Amino acid sequence: MTMDLDTGLLRAFVAVLRAGSINRAASLLARTQPALSQQIRKLEEHVGQTLLLRSPRGIVPTMAGAALLPYAERILALTDELVPGCGAGEQDEEVRYRIGLIEDIVGARLVTVLSDFVAAHPRWQLSVTVAPTTRLGELLAAGELDLIVADPAWPLGLTPRWQVSCPLVWAGLATLDLTATPLPLVLFAAPCLWRDISLASLQQAGLAWRCGFESSNLQAVQVALQAGLGVSVLLPGTLPAGVQVLGDERLPPLPLVQLALYVRDGSGPGAEQLSRLFYREISGLSLQLT
Repeated sequence: MTMDLDTGLLRAFVAVLRAGSINRAASLLARTQPALSQQIRKLEEHVGQTLLLRSPRGIVPTMAGAALLPYAERILALTDELVPGCGAGEQDEEVRYRIGLIEDIVGARLVTVLSDFVAAHPRWQLSVTVAPTTRLGELLAAGELDLIVADPAWPLGLTPRWQVSCPLVWAGLATLDLTATPLPLVLFAAPCLWRDISLASLQQAGLAWRCGFESSNLQAVQVALQAGLGVSVLLPGTLPAGVQVLGDERLPPLPLVQLALYVRDGSGPGAEQLSRLFYREISGLSLQLT
């Protein structure tokens, strides 16, 4: 059997995972739901494995699908470089893309995204603004940013290009005494969804807590965790050296959170490539469920 993969099938596969449903992906690709479903079946027949499953969170990848996803993203990114306006002929033109990120994404996945993008487009310029979701939404609406990765729980009045569910974890030093009452916390300053989730989870579990450290800066929170000032709630990819996921049964379970990417209309082909790169990296967080 040939191992050549139809890029159209890969594009359908990635689109369904980005959208979280076949119906939404079909709408984005301007195709019918049956046609898109057929493409997914063809891809699964070709690789000989089930790639997608339905879950309460929508369409999610199987283990085989998760393994295929980064390769599919890279293949599509390389293919799109051959499209007029994205290929080698455009490399001499200097183009600038303005990216807005919440701070958690900077710590988790930014390096890989930027290095892959710059490798493909060495003369294209990138600028990054780090700010809370509400501020990023304002800058995008004002045309001052080309794309943002943010928390869709805040009402931005925009439709995301893609949205993924990611886990939160309790994090701290292994030497922390989790039986301490009240439990010392390292908190993000309000307003912060991570903070609200952690406090609500502790309240629901009937656990007393105290604030051992508070900051609006991710690096400061990471340093406080390394210093043993308490436990905190983070995305898996943002744990600093020496800090680990705390799986103690005394700590209450945490819900999944959403991350989404929004693109300004008319941002150009580079914005689409950045969208794919961010999806590839951030969807990796959704697979780190504990």
